[in-house]
Amino acid sequence: MGTDFSEPKRQSAAGVAVMFADHLQRSIRVLVFPIILLLVRAKGMNHWYLIAGFLVFLFILIIYSYLSYLRFSFFLDEEKQEFVIQKGVLSKEHISIRLDKIQQVNINQSLIQRIIGVYSLDIDTAGSDKKEASIKAIDHHTATILRERLLNRDTPDPTAEKSTDEQRLKSEPLLKLSTSTLFKVGLTSNYGASVALLMGFIFAIMEMLKNYTEAFQLEENPIKALSTEGLNMISIGVLLFFALLIVLGTNILRNFIKYFDFEVIKKKAVLAITSGLFEKKHTLLKPARVQISSYSQNYFQKKLDLMNMKFKQASFDAADEDDKDNKKHDIEIPGCDENERDELLKMIFECIPQKESTFIPNYRFLFLTIMLKVVIPIAFFLLIGWVLPHLRPYFWWIIPYAILVVIMLYFEFAHHRLYLSEDFIIKKSGIWDVEHQLMEPHKIQGITTKQYFWHKKANIGHLVLHTAAGTIHFKYGNYADIHRMANYWLYYIESGKKDWM
Repeated sequence: MGTDFSEPKRQSAAGVAVMFADHLQRSIRVLVFPIILLLVRAKGMNHWYLIAGFLVFLFILIIYSYLSYLRFSFFLDEEKQEFVIQKGVLSKEHISIRLDKIQQVNINQSLIQRIIGVYSLDIDTAGSDKKEASIKAIDHHTATILRERLLNRDTPDPTAEKSTDEQRLKSEPLLKLSTSTLFKVGLTSNYGASVALLMGFIFAIMEMLKNYTEAFQLEENPIKALSTEGLNMISIGVLLFFALLIVLGTNILRNFIKYFDFEVIKKKAVLAITSGLFEKKHTLLKPARVQISSYSQNYFQKKLDLMNMKFKQASFDAADEDDKDNKKHDIEIPGCDENERDELLKMIFECIPQKESTFIPNYRFLFLTIMLKVVIPIAFFLLIGWVLPHLRPYFWWIIPYAILVVIMLYFEFAHHRLYLSEDFIIKKSGIWDVEHQLMEPHKIQGITTKQYFWHKKANIGHLVLHTAAGTIHFKYGNYADIHRMANYWLYYIESGKKDWM
């Protein structure tokens, strides 16, 4: 495939197989339950009819995939500065993406694509909450050149491209994760995601056992029978031990699959990031597009000299809310040490941000959270226990609950800090994983200051900094200081010449 993108181009011929595999897996996900129901109820049906029907379905899918390949084309309109994709079998679709709206272009490779020897090129824009466009089958050289054209919007020199690729291959990685580092990262991070995955698995097993009991007309659900008989302390301890092993094992496996062969290479003014076991991802990180940089570390990671970094880029629905669930534009770099963190921060900011002024929250921050998460829940539980006597034997659980939650809330209060310098804003927060969020004032899209009427006398308020990649909150600060900060940043943005991206 040539590198002249001014005329419409098709994907690699192997795109037929990729499209077929994609359509097949989508069809299986949609039709899996109707197929199972058909197989269960078709006891008297001749199996040859089922096989013939399946072969006809595959034939139709192959024809549809081939037509999808023929009807798919893409080209670069230099005059309008747009990237155009045309596709569709039954209905034709025309997608035009302005080059100045393109936020990120990633080169990925799934297991099927790796077997066939092609890559996919995915285009994201800052004005969309989903993937804007995707080319499913393209060779790596063409994908690399097209990505450079889409992001840089310059006409490339083929000789320069070749030398740049050779230079990238020969350059030493800025960061490369070993198997032992991946193992340490899996042991010390992302417990919440693994616990959520484990709980989902347990609920799925319980639902399956319930259906199993109803289907085979058993007298009692095994789980219900176990809970009725009760568990002694030894049994609970054994269950907790195995649950811990499963959580840690799941976490290690998830990290190994996601970050296998992870490396960061410095390439001119960008960072080239590759990772993945089954699905290989190739991402370019441009410092100008980063809105919020952060690094986090817990107690165990501190002892092992490990920390996890995250770079947030502009996204459609993150400017007004905390985008905890919106990670499409986030780039994660796990398992780096302090020196590697500093090198990455220098790459983003051209220097290491310093903490000059420190702002701490008022003690009411701790008082309110204790009231909401300790006093009120305990009072409610005691009230229910007074109405329902069979809950009274469990009253002793209030003591460890109160101690644990108060300790957690104290650490949340102790870690809630805002650090400022002339050119940087640093927000520290967290209970177990202590996170530092870093941003430059010219990245601010909006500033919100709040003060409830009952806080007016105490001169307490809240600060919210809105960016194109999310928000940064500082709660229960001195309201006079918050106003001075807001005025300074508004002046800094209006008088400065730096663009936010």
